[in-house]
Amino acid sequence: DSSVSTDWERSAGDFTCTVCRRKRLPATEFSRKQVEKALASLKSLPGKDIRSGPEMDKVCVVSAICKQCVSEKEAEEQAEAQAKRDAREQAALDVVLEAPEHVSVTLAERPLGLTASKAEGSGYVVAKVTEGKPGARAGVKPGWRLVEVAGTSCEGLGVEEIQALLKAQEMPLEATFTTLPGGAEFCTSCQQVLAAPLFSRKMRTKPVEKRRCSTCVEASEAAEAEAGDQEEPKPDSGGTQSKMSEFQALVAESAR
Repeated sequence: DSSVSTDWERSAGDFTCTVCRRKRLPATEFSRKQVEKALASLKSLPGKDIRSGPEMDKVCVVSAICKQCVSEKEAEEQAEAQAKRDAREQAALDVVLEAPEHVSVTLAERPLGLTASKAEGSGYVVAKVTEGKPGARAGVKPGWRLVEVAGTSCEGLGVEEIQALLKAQEMPLEATFTTLPGGAEFCTSCQQVLAAPLFSRKMRTKPVEKRRCSTCVEASEAAEAEAGDQEEPKPDSGGTQSKMSEFQALVAESAR
């Protein structure tokens, strides 16, 4: 397009949205992240539009996704994510949990290698089992609930009371746990026993000590994405031509 302006003060209008296909948009129609991504692509894409002629300087037509299209895509993704969450929650409500099994173990020495869940009102639910320690050797798993210590019931006791009971016993000690109910999984992030449909199928194939519910996974991914958006752009060390540097500074400034 020979009509594209080569005036660097007007170059901020040479943007095209790759989704809605609108052309000659100002940089203010794009997020700063999209502007920087588009400018970076000029150095690596083989099909970049840089031409020359007897009556024109080098011309750069920059493509990116405009704010409107990004916003519409995010709204669609949020609606789809909410629909999946609603389906998971409904499936969880329909699950009938099976009664857990009682397992008695002998813990030979201290430290036991067991960490209790921090979830309030849960009694002593095992959140972490340290590899190689007595708890792991006895076969204790995350999500198991400690219900009896050396013949003393743990019913109605809080975590601190049960920990004190464990410390007061001579070694080796006998302890009884209940396993996870059938149809339930333990989330190592929020440290709660939850219905299996609240975990993705892929997550349920992982070792029990690495399983996280979908809500915790989504929260973690959202936090990582937000942190990435807030990162400062890295300085350009690629030896960009002076006019391209001028163009980059102009467009980046107009996108603020």
